[in-house]
Amino acid sequence: MDAIELEPPKVASPKHTGLVLDVATIGLGNPLALPGESTQPYIRCTNHTVLRLPDPLHDWATTVIATTHTHRAEGWPPIFPGQIEFGILDGAMYAELL
Repeated sequence: MDAIELEPPKVASPKHTGLVLDVATIGLGNPLALPGESTQPYIRCTNHTVLRLPDPLHDWATTVIATTHTHRAEGWPPIFPGQIEFGILDGAMYAELL
């Protein structure tokens, strides 16, 4: 996948806001990775920009993708499009569905 990597900003405190993006979907590049290869989670914004997610957000992305499929299967309203806040707080990268 030819996309730039998301670079979340450092956030001074929990009262401050990180980078908020309007996200159309979260997906996996190379979802059927062979041994030695890796999948590459990404977000596609509503403006069609595609951003690779940094390594610290890979588990989060996998969880959100699984949750999205569960919601669809159970007939719940879709999660996306929606907003996600990204940032780095106290040295830890985070992503939060808004």
